[in-house]
Amino acid sequence: MKRVIPKQQKVVAFKHSVDYLHNKSKQWISEIEFIKVEQNFLKELLAEHIIGLCDSNNFTKAKLFLNGINHEIKLGDKLINSIKEHNINLALLIENVYLKKEDAIRENHKFLKAEVKNYIENFKYIKEQVFELILLIMKKEKQQKLLAK
Repeated sequence: MKRVIPKQQKVVAFKHSVDYLHNKSKQWISEIEFIKVEQNFLKELLAEHIIGLCDSNNFTKAKLFLNGINHEIKLGDKLINSIKEHNINLALLIENVYLKKEDAIRENHKFLKAEVKNYIENFKYIKEQVFELILLIMKKEKQQKLLAK
């Protein structure tokens, strides 16, 4: 006798659970909040050494970095708001409210993941450039102090 095997429903295998995505999103917010602290530190660092910048042609660079940091702070705030909205959707998905929207929510998660990655990379670049500029200024200030003695 031939056994009849019932047709299985189409199961879409997702790489990560919704809980994982929700936790990852909360982690992004935490990272961006920490970056905001670092951005404020960089702004203070540039302000602290502004006199050294005035004496050199690096003042324009510093001004661009300050503008870049301020721009990134605004972007960070927008990104945090987008992630918080996404987290609400993920929470609703966990509660089985948005089941029909799961694919769209997962696509949004991919998009936000790329945005967070770009945001972090841009910050690292600005941070590196500010540190190099401040190091250069500190070396010049040290040389001037040595020459003054």
